Amino acid sequence: MKEEFDKYVSNFDLSNEKTNLKYKHSYRVMALSEKYAKLLKFDDYDVELAGVIGLLHDIGRFEQIKEINGYDDNKKMDHADYGAYILFHDGLIERFWKNESDYNLIEFAIRNHNKLSISVCSDERVLKFAKLIRDIDKLDIIYLYCLNDFNIKEDDDDINESIIEDIMSHRIAHRVDRKNNNEIALSFAYAFDINYDIVLEELQHNFKLFYKKINTSGKFKNIFDEINNYISKRRGLVLE
Repeated sequence: MKEEFDKYVSNFDLSNEKTNLKYKHSYRVMALSEKYAKLLKFDDYDVELAGVIGLLHDIGRFEQIKEINGYDDNKKMDHADYGAYILFHDGLIERFWKNESDYNLIEFAIRNHNKLSISVCSDERVLKFAKLIRDIDKLDIIYLYCLNDFNIKEDDDDINESIIEDIMSHRIAHRVDRKNNNEIALSFAYAFDINYDIVLEELQHNFKLFYKKINTSGKFKNIFDEINNYISKRRGLVLE
């Protein structure tokens, strides 16, 4: 499976920082998906399946980066939908997973991993994988933000009021509302869309590291406190 993934990615320019970042992200999400599937008591087969979904969830990113050199799903292609298309319309999935009875589940999880909410589905088995990949993807995105350098200055544009309102109401701010580094940084509001509480400890750790990196002006303090307290309460921790 890993060999086939590397073969596919070799068709793209790994010297491109964005491509290389998503290549490494895919492997980390695979490992984290397997880790948390085990902690959630998935059986061995489902742990392996969760890992496959983790590895493939961003497979559409590589063509997207080649086309637009960016990650904007509003330009030309949605990477999750495109990934599902090449896997299941073009038959690429056969290189990674042979059991066709799982194909609808894998497609649903990949197609829904980046959406504002999960599409309606009554199949609890399908939903458990869709929820897991959404959680793990967010967990690693916050980790990635910890590695980035954010040039946030005192005279940056104010944070969009609609984003502040969303966060204080414990909602994820919609992507179209994000217009600068300050607003992109507010992706740590992902905490409000975590399905499995078991993920929250690592998310909170990553989130605190991220906050230390971006808190150059104090403008994020109220937002940080709101989200940090929310996570702590969900984890059953006594607030400091």
